[in-house]
Amino acid sequence: MFNQTIVFTPATFNLAETTRMIEVAKELRTSCNCQFFGFSTTHAALITKNGFPFTLLAPVLTKEQERQIIALDQMKGITNPFTTELVAARVKSELDFLQKQRPKVVITGTNVTIFLSARIAKIPLVYVKPYALSRPQLENDAQTLIDALMSKITWKPKAFRKVAKNYQLTLPKYSIELLDGDENLITTFRDFTNWQSYPANYHNIGPVFAQLADSLPPDLEATLKVAQQNQQPIVYFALGSSGNPQLARNILAVLQDTDFLVLAPIKQYLSDEEIADYQGSLIRITDLLPAPLLAPYLSFSIIHGGEGTVQTACISGKPFIGYGLQQEQTMNLKYCEAYGNAIRLRAKPFSAKALMQTITAIQTAGYQEKAAKLAEDFHGDGGKNAARFIEKKYLKKLVK
Repeated sequence: MFNQTIVFTPATFNLAETTRMIEVAKELRTSCNCQFFGFSTTHAALITKNGFPFTLLAPVLTKEQERQIIALDQMKGITNPFTTELVAARVKSELDFLQKQRPKVVITGTNVTIFLSARIAKIPLVYVKPYALSRPQLENDAQTLIDALMSKITWKPKAFRKVAKNYQLTLPKYSIELLDGDENLITTFRDFTNWQSYPANYHNIGPVFAQLADSLPPDLEATLKVAQQNQQPIVYFALGSSGNPQLARNILAVLQDTDFLVLAPIKQYLSDEEIADYQGSLIRITDLLPAPLLAPYLSFSIIHGGEGTVQTACISGKPFIGYGLQQEQTMNLKYCEAYGNAIRLRAKPFSAKALMQTITAIQTAGYQEKAAKLAEDFHGDGGKNAARFIEKKYLKKLVK
């Protein structure tokens, strides 16, 4: 039995964030007791499937609240579900959980209320996150006037201010620092930002992305081998947690007019009737797939700009087309486009003509060669690096 506990607090309605936490926990499971909690069941099953205990805390987010949070993140909505009542209730639940577990450290993705709770409980907080929208990115690589201003804004949401005051917690001066950990582990590929400096509490650990399985389903692997033998192009099409049904339909309409075998784990965006329409076609609508294992078969991918999905595409050695659905995703795609292994497109207004032209371009030798070169240098060892950092800084070595 371990006498050292670490608590992981992903936003469990976010696929990439949940899997990122799981990959770090996998590397720590022999060193300590890894405990997870969240306020959503959407991707919680992935946590328990990997052998980690998960506690669902109250108040549980509704699907509408999850949609609102994603819309806010993408700057496509104005309804903020984080009322004073909700924030207060979440903080109480988190503090009760932390009091019971007494962890050495808390690891988060972007569970926003843990930035209050960990400070109130005086427990070290480690934030595993992309470089985009971090303080060093806003200071070193501002993309817009808003970026330049974000590092100087001092406003905080009223709900957070009120709850913090109730616990006599003094919040950081700047807004951007409210969502900062005591230590911040950056998962963006360092070569994309190696000309930029990091603050002392920022550390690049490298890419962390989902490893959902050790092997492909036998029937899928057989299908892929036949397509490969017939020299039929195979395309991976995914939108993660932040896509939307209309974008999925728009892209499928274009792909339907090609002779590609399309692997599309976008089941959550389509109705049962729409999925049935694709049965027997070259488009395979599925649940989540172990994307890293598909790499040897793919010609290219069409994806959103989520960091985990982008990193999986980079390590595959195959080029990709990306749709950035919010600022962080646009940044992720920008770095790849500048390198030469990807092409960015706009989701709105959607252009079928632009997608078809880009599909032709992405299959040319230049993009294929750049993608293969990046895969040689790209290391998916961020989970191990994060675990070693956490062990060294926070866990006591046990005497045998």
